[in-house]
Amino acid sequence: MKIFDFEKNGSTYKMKLDIRTYSNGNLALAMNIHTEDGWEPWNILTVNLGFSLEKDIAYIDTNNNGESILSWIIRNKLAVPTGKTARSGYCTYPQYKFREAVLREIDPDGYERYLADHAA
Repeated sequence: MKIFDFEKNGSTYKMKLDIRTYSNGNLALAMNIHTEDGWEPWNILTVNLGFSLEKDIAYIDTNNNGESILSWIIRNKLAVPTGKTARSGYCTYPQYKFREAVLREIDPDGYERYLADHAA
């Protein structure tokens, strides 16, 4: 498990990502912060737009996480932008390719479950 520093509203939090799979097999990343009570859900980093994507590709939820999440992703070497976007409602979401080695480091068991679900 890898822990990241995450800054929001002038505070720095310890953040971990849990790898999940959307029902259509797409990559999902749940964000959790550490509080005095332990790990608590924060938000979802990705958004599922309903169509199947290639392995390790995801759209980033800038609607709920803000545009600043993109620089956090790059700074932590989680993923690189593909240059593609997709619209849903009034929002446009950027597509990123996540680094397999980093996903395996973040949540090895979650990544293996994702791979099995993605292949199904």
